[in-house]
Amino acid sequence: MSWLARLAAPFAGARRALASRPYRLYWIGQLPHVQGIWLHRVAAGWMIFDMTGSPAWLGAIGFAIAAPSLILSPIAGAVCDRIGHRRTAVLATASGMCVMVCTTVLAALHLMTPILLFSLVIVLAVCVAFEFPSRQALVPSLLPRDAFTEGMALNWAVFNMAFFTGPLFAGILLTLGGPQLAFASAICTYAWMTGSLFRIPANEPPLRDVKFSGLFGDIATGVTYTLRHPVIPWIIGLQVAASLLVRPYIDLMPGFAVQVFGRDEQGLASLLAASGVGALIFSILLTMYSRERWLVYSFAIGMIGSAIMLLLFTTTAQYWVGLICLFFVGGLATTTGISNATLIQQYVDTNYRGRVVSLNMAFQVGTPALGSLVLGWIAEYVGLQIAVGTGAAVVIMLTAINIRHLIRKRREIPPAL
Repeated sequence: MSWLARLAAPFAGARRALASRPYRLYWIGQLPHVQGIWLHRVAAGWMIFDMTGSPAWLGAIGFAIAAPSLILSPIAGAVCDRIGHRRTAVLATASGMCVMVCTTVLAALHLMTPILLFSLVIVLAVCVAFEFPSRQALVPSLLPRDAFTEGMALNWAVFNMAFFTGPLFAGILLTLGGPQLAFASAICTYAWMTGSLFRIPANEPPLRDVKFSGLFGDIATGVTYTLRHPVIPWIIGLQVAASLLVRPYIDLMPGFAVQVFGRDEQGLASLLAASGVGALIFSILLTMYSRERWLVYSFAIGMIGSAIMLLLFTTTAQYWVGLICLFFVGGLATTTGISNATLIQQYVDTNYRGRVVSLNMAFQVGTPALGSLVLGWIAEYVGLQIAVGTGAAVVIMLTAINIRHLIRKRREIPPAL
């Protein structure tokens, strides 16, 4: 084998995934869309902190961004299982674009207030609560079986690449034109994703044939299936701990940038970009070398490793040390997220996919909102470093206690795919 062939060999799975035209359309559409998600998130956080100077308001915005997913994602999963994953994603993404237009106009006219921004963020988050699980449930149907693990990793690699590029672009746009320019740019990314979803072929029932009677029964069935599964509850349970106590560092980062490191919006962008570089590099490594038999071990390493590095981050006021710590926090947290999503997709029955994926997404996206709110409130009294550091220590303890049970179950139960 030539050196060029050896160099390209780790990417064979990614090439097989992208050879599927529907998956390629989805992947190319998601590429700019995830930038827009982060443009909005960073700009909203900077705007609220600029208006209020309060860590509690930062936590409230983080709560507004993600809390609707915790409440509505189970409903979204049942809806998309009935009307179609692609159709749900198109409607939700297009609705989110309309909300972004309203946000941009109000910001440009200097009519934005903390309460109004909080409200608009919640409305956008309702759209995301339907969009995100429907898009994730759509992905397995776009992939060939022999590229499933690599395609899932590649899917998450795009999302985690935005940890680097999103905050970086946001910092540039905040410097050039303030939050208004960042919001306006996000509109374009929503439009691009909507167009890409339209081009993906789908075999979905006509809307006139869709019945919504018994919808809540479907939700209850999906919850029961999830809770009774021998593996899935352990995967989701540990992910909830990480989402609740580790992931909120992203929403609270403007407070760290200003209060701990004494930096401005460029400093904030650099801190988030350091986390994003780690996320991108670890995503690429998982895309190249991920194997099904290693997933549960990479999940465990990501859980414990990200919490340890976040704990170290909270103990320093040295900017360069903080950047190094965030590099590993982002990379290891990404390892947890990719392993979690792939394990769930492997074990879930096709008939329950939308509902189970939506429940998982509800916890992944929604619990950081609750964590941001609680940790932001606690930080008002004890400081950001103590609040976030204590949360990281709890995750280390919980993972160490419970991970052996998941590893044992993983060995005993074969995947559904």
